[in-house]
Amino acid sequence: MIRGRDLDPQHKQDLVRYLVDWVKFLREREGLPVRYVSLHNEGEDWKRWTREGTTDFEGHDYNLFWSPEQVVEFVKLVASALREAGCTDVSVTPGEATNWYRFSIWGYADALANDPVALSEMGLITCHGFYTGTFGRWFAPHTSRGIDLIRSRRPELRAWVTSTSWGQMDARSIQEHHGNIYCAKVNAIIPWAGIQRPAQWVRGDPNPGSAFLVREDGSWEVRRGYWMYRQVSRVGQPGMAVARATAMDSELALIAFASDRTSHPDAFVLVNIGSQRLVRVAIRGCRATSFRAFRTTDDERDLGKEIGRFVATDGAILYEAPACSVTTFTAEP
Repeated sequence: MIRGRDLDPQHKQDLVRYLVDWVKFLREREGLPVRYVSLHNEGEDWKRWTREGTTDFEGHDYNLFWSPEQVVEFVKLVASALREAGCTDVSVTPGEATNWYRFSIWGYADALANDPVALSEMGLITCHGFYTGTFGRWFAPHTSRGIDLIRSRRPELRAWVTSTSWGQMDARSIQEHHGNIYCAKVNAIIPWAGIQRPAQWVRGDPNPGSAFLVREDGSWEVRRGYWMYRQVSRVGQPGMAVARATAMDSELALIAFASDRTSHPDAFVLVNIGSQRLVRVAIRGCRATSFRAFRTTDDERDLGKEIGRFVATDGAILYEAPACSVTTFTAEP
């Protein structure tokens, strides 16, 4: 199969109609509550194509090259077509670049922010959140530059990570969530495939981590990724607020959630990607002084294990954090 890099300008409206028809099919035939339609999947990466604009590589999961200008144009075209089709409660997102650095620095956020119509039509900011702690072509640091720019004009817009790696399903993967939350300033994180069935992938999945593994004989496995992700996802619930948190050690990361008019308790997650160490966690702005703790470790000695009750003394908790661990502290009434 030969795939092309560039959209034929004569078929712009065909693509718009296809996107609208796909939304209507999912809503009307499949009964899915579609609220947003995303323009592309990692379509910013022009280097995946040959100089001639074609590729015969079967393993890719992207289509077309989407320049910043084309993204702006289609945000407007698709939003208008959705309204004409009666899908007034469905909004457009600007597609899903590989990471927030590319969305911010490769021109996409600037192009959207500089076009008043596209800016007003966009319903959600979306992007993938891949980062492995290295610099290079594929990865770069989490940054909120693009989100901040757009929110300076539309402060109410939410930002979602629509795919991010499970990595080695270890404490470092949760520190990557910290980067998306505190450095990119997102409102929600959707990880890459939570359930893996490896035989279904052409040449194997490039991001093989997951929460669950399903084998061809029907057997299945709950993987360490589930227990790691559970540490942060169970306490970071819709409607809660991300609380300010700092750590004077780059091998430690704190992710904190405030109840903020929900029924969910205040909570914080301590990530330690380094060696075992004694940590003093100072707590401010929380009425609770007692916290129930659960822990998962890279060595799997603890997998969501309840490790007891911790009481703040003089506004702080002392905790011996095991090497390569994630510990969740949930406020008690």
